[in-house]
Amino acid sequence: MFYAPAQDVQRPTHPRLHVRDARDAHVVFEAVRQGLLKPVHRRLNELERSSFIQSGSLFVWEESDDEMGLKRWTDGRVWSQSRMREPYLFYDEKLASDEPPSEPKAKCTYRFVEGPSRTWTSSAQSHYERSDHHTSGLVKQAYSAWVFTSVNAKPRKWHLTAYFTYADLPTIPTVDQDPLLRGISVPPGVYKSGKARSRNSDASTPGIPSPPSTPSPGASASRPSSPLQSSNRTKKDGVVLPSLHSAIAHTPMGFAGSHHRNSARMAEDQRMIQMLNSRPIL
Repeated sequence: MFYAPAQDVQRPTHPRLHVRDARDAHVVFEAVRQGLLKPVHRRLNELERSSFIQSGSLFVWEESDDEMGLKRWTDGRVWSQSRMREPYLFYDEKLASDEPPSEPKAKCTYRFVEGPSRTWTSSAQSHYERSDHHTSGLVKQAYSAWVFTSVNAKPRKWHLTAYFTYADLPTIPTVDQDPLLRGISVPPGVYKSGKARSRNSDASTPGIPSPPSTPSPGASASRPSSPLQSSNRTKKDGVVLPSLHSAIAHTPMGFAGSHHRNSARMAEDQRMIQMLNSRPIL
């Protein structure tokens, strides 16, 4: 008798982590890229959802149009509309037990800095402070980025989905408190925020960024399209306007001849005016 192979259990990429900003998300992505953490490759089943969708859980997954891949994240829960708290999207779980915001808000202790303008040390703190109603259930936190593994490779879309409750948030460890993650250095240019939600596979489609192109060795420098364009450029302001002397020196011959004829006509008119003024009045 033959049995179908058992499906590998999909566990959270990290069982308990609070990501505060884009840097934290990129550190987690880099740990996945280095093989230190495992991403999720398929949709969670009912048992995995009930076991692992909880406060502190964090999942990294790659957007894919393959039949066995993940096109979007589903967890079987009911969520509010998304709220952007840079650089994350937040969703509040809708529970039947939640009451309208007439009850006093639950008090939670967060780390923030007071000053001329408030600066949050975490996007989750910002979401809490800016929300009128605080759910007693889970809060879902989402982030996405384009991953450039090499210059010629097509960028890949990675997502991070994390869960927490407001009561548990102050006790969830951060990246700098995690022994595995706090020593990871993120290389520049590998991760770029992917707020555009296009799933088109064409890399030239708007929403899918392309790595910066470098000029080929044989390419010649562009030349000015007219004599009035100066070749001198500043570091910040771009093209420098030509001086008046250089503009006159490069004036076309047709314009110069017309200017000469107009000057001669003006001189003749001046002589006629002087002659009429010199005649006595009778």
